[in-house]
Amino acid sequence: MDNKVVLITGSTDGIGLQTAKQLATDGYGLILHGRNQEKLNAIRNEFKHLSNYCIIDTVTADLSNFDDIYNMIKQIKQKHSKIDAIINNAGVYKTNQPITKDGLDVRFMVNVIAPYVISKGLVDLMNKDSRIINLSSAAQAPVDLDALKGKQLLDDGTAYAQSKLALTMWSAYLGQNSNISIIAVNPGSFLATKMVKDAYGLSGNDVTIGSD
Repeated sequence: MDNKVVLITGSTDGIGLQTAKQLATDGYGLILHGRNQEKLNAIRNEFKHLSNYCIIDTVTADLSNFDDIYNMIKQIKQKHSKIDAIINNAGVYKTNQPITKDGLDVRFMVNVIAPYVISKGLVDLMNKDSRIINLSSAAQAPVDLDALKGKQLLDDGTAYAQSKLALTMWSAYLGQNSNISIIAVNPGSFLATKMVKDAYGLSGNDVTIGSD
């Protein structure tokens, strides 16, 4: 197999972690993103035995912070000459700090704006055979542009649903106007992720439904 390299955001738990494990087992090179370097180091050590190839790089960034995102893009470009796929998996449903330092709703920032900035920032490392996969949701609602701009704060469920439709729409638009395959996917509802537990208090269904 050609040594494919995949960036996965939010890869320290849930669907992101399980997807990374499956790709590592299949011999893919990985760039694992998270907010906690200790967690990333532990995952990298765990994955070492999964594949003879499986080069694993890690990068830390708070995706609610533009400076962190731009620094993450810079670090990846310094270490890698190509990326075959980006899986924008990181997402937020509920938070105690809903407003970023730039005055944006953190749900829109992490779920919509960050994956857009990451994708645009790394697209020059990709080619016509590359793809960008954005994790959307069955929960979608018409987007209030004032909320997207941070001028109005919505409740958790409404903000999340609107952010996922916004993500789906820019995926479709860029996919139609790009040489790269860009798709939004619903990984499955009520899976066993931290997000589902925090939002609904449910243990959730098998997370491999989403990673598969």
